Amino acid sequence: MPPAHLERYLALLAPVAHWNIGLVYALPHACGFDTDTRVALINGDSDAGWHLMHALSTHGMPEGLFSMGFRSAADLWAPWCAAVVDGEIASVAFAARLSAVGAELGLATAPAFRGRGLAAAVTAAWSRLPSLQTRTLFYSTDRGNHASQRVASRLGLTLRGTTLRVV
Repeated sequence: MPPAHLERYLALLAPVAHWNIGLVYALPHACGFDTDTRVALINGDSDAGWHLMHALSTHGMPEGLFSMGFRSAADLWAPWCAAVVDGEIASVAFAARLSAVGAELGLATAPAFRGRGLAAAVTAAWSRLPSLQTRTLFYSTDRGNHASQRVASRLGLTLRGTTLRVV
């Protein structure tokens, strides 16, 4: 449901190119989710994460990551976690917003790997990262992003509120 005074807001901010409603979920620490044993979950702060970043910096971004909008290793905003399937990065969870007291998850899954539960698995793994344990965690999505809402549902996340974005 849009805000009660949406039309007034838009009139005050005119001209408005775009607006949307977002959903904000609480993301508990150490969120659990079982995943296929063939999926490797790599913590960006681990030795495996360091090696992965080095490989990406040296050899460039693989097609799967490139298709998700990642152009360089610097686009993986720490702290991050990746789901790797058969040597290919299938899904990435990263800090879209980060402060001393809170962190908002950013999530991307390569088109070839969607619908397999990898987004939920990498989100759960991200929530367990040691560097996030003192922060309040959030999972946000657009109201129209039903795939992302299914991830929140799979993880049993609680809706905490909505956002309004005006551009």
